Amino acid sequence: MNNAKIIENSLSEEQPTDIAPMLRTRQEEIAKIIEAINSISQSNYWKFLEEKVFQISLNSSVNQLCIEKDDRRMAVLQGKIEVLSKYADFKGFSEAYRLELKNIEQKLKGR
Repeated sequence: MNNAKIIENSLSEEQPTDIAPMLRTRQEEIAKIIEAINSISQSNYWKFLEEKVFQISLNSSVNQLCIEKDDRRMAVLQGKIEVLSKYADFKGFSEAYRLELKNIEQKLKGR
């Protein structure tokens, strides 16, 4: 008995999985995330945190990076700066979600 033929036949008989329901679910989640980000970014509390916490920490980390000599510490500071930059520009943070939403919409239209 040739097992290769059995496997080949079973693989070719599988029906393609419809991912549209999963894409629609993710689309709804992303839309809510974007809505939440927009709502939070417009609040006075967020503006206060942005100004008094994130921007100050970001500036401090950039200054430390400029004078740091140790490669390991530089890598840590670069990671910290990347994260702080994302949150210091909260509206820009939502851009990644907007791109993902756009990709999902294109996939759903292409089906």
